[in-house]
Amino acid sequence: MRRVLRLWLVAVVALGAVLAGSARADVLNGACGNTARVFSPWGDGSNYYYAGNGGFENGSDGWSLSGGASVVPGNESSYLHSRSDSHALSVPDGGSASIQLCYGLSYPALRFFARSNDGATVHVSVTTQNWLGVVSTLDGGTFQPGSDWAPSPKLSTLLSALIAPFGAKSMALHIDVSNGTAQIDDLYVDPLVQRS
Repeated sequence: MRRVLRLWLVAVVALGAVLAGSARADVLNGACGNTARVFSPWGDGSNYYYAGNGGFENGSDGWSLSGGASVVPGNESSYLHSRSDSHALSVPDGGSASIQLCYGLSYPALRFFARSNDGATVHVSVTTQNWLGVVSTLDGGTFQPGSDWAPSPKLSTLLSALIAPFGAKSMALHIDVSNGTAQIDDLYVDPLVQRS
C-alpha cells in the first residue's frame, strides 16, 4: 500500500512540474502579452503584462460589472498604458468588477491605478480552478486609495500548497469596493511574481 501511495505522490508531483513548466514557458514566450517594468518609476522592478481591456478603453468588454460599477470618462494621470487612453472604471460602495486573466504560474501579482475622494476601501480576490476541478478563492488584499491617482500596492495571491502542484486551469480577478466610491484604471499582471 505504501509503495502505491509513493508512486501516486511521485506522479502527482511530476504532473505539477510539467503543468507549471509549460505555463511558465507560455508566459516567457509572450502568450499573455509582452511584459515590461511599467511600475519602475514607483520602485517596482517586476515585469508586468497589460491585462486585456485593463484600461477600459473598450468599455466593459471582458469585464463583469455589478452593483452600479460603470466605465466613465477620464484616465489615470500617469497614462501608464497610453497617452491616448480616456476611460476608467468607477465602482461605488457595494459594487464589484471581475475579469478572467491570462497567467503563467499559480502565483500572480497584480497592480493597477486607483483613487477615491471619499475614503473607499478596495478589496481584491482571485478565484482559481485547478486541473482537478478544485475551486479556491484567495485573498489578494485590501487597501484605501488616496484622492490622487496612484498605483495600488502589489497584490499577491500566493496559492496554497494544495492547489499549486495540480496547476491552475482558470483565474478570475475580483475587485470589490466598500465605504465609498473608487476609480480603477490600467490593470497589469506580474505572472511570475518576480521580486524587485
